[in-house]
Amino acid sequence: MSTLQIEVDAETENRLERLSRQEGNAMGEVASRLLAQAARTARPTSEITEADLLQKINEGWSPEGWDRYHALTWKRRDENLTHDEYAELIALTNEREIAHARRMKFLVELATLRQTSLEAVMDALGMQPLGYV
Repeated sequence: MSTLQIEVDAETENRLERLSRQEGNAMGEVASRLLAQAARTARPTSEITEADLLQKINEGWSPEGWDRYHALTWKRRDENLTHDEYAELIALTNEREIAHARRMKFLVELATLRQTSLEAVMDALGMQPLGYV
């Protein structure tokens, strides 16, 4: 196994720290696992086709995963979560945010491949940007 020194921004470092505490692993182990996972699925941009990107954009949670997430959010609203359920909800929320960021990355790659804007790609796919209040 090789040793690699990387620099990350403060937000990434904070996320890695939270994930390491949550998983009970050292931050380096968490970063190594996430990097290995990303490297296994990454391909040079020149090899990625539109069909590949569309498939990745459309990947999502299973119905069971969404059911569990919604059940936990309802329990949180009712202030009826156990400590373990709260930890699970945090993990699922992190997973969801990471999946959303990955999806946005693939949308940007598709826009680049099509030589158009992100907004045009999202519009063509019938996707609306999330609005924040």
